[in-house]
Amino acid sequence: MNESSGYVEGLCWFTAQASNGSGACVEVAFLGEGSVAVRDSKDRDIQPFMVGGQVWFRFVQSAGAGTLCS
Repeated sequence: MNESSGYVEGLCWFTAQASNGSGACVEVAFLGEGSVAVRDSKDRDIQPFMVGGQVWFRFVQSAGAGTLCS
């Protein structure tokens, strides 16, 4: 287990509703003050990374619009 595992144990992790169940997804947990934790669903022992709410909102907005690589 990594050093962050104690911090993330009590979080409510979820995948997107559009996830196809292949296991190749990311899981997300909302933290306090609008921050978001993101981890790999295939290897939950790897330390998740945290981003601010605005960053997450822009990422989701860009992904939904198909503009991530433009």
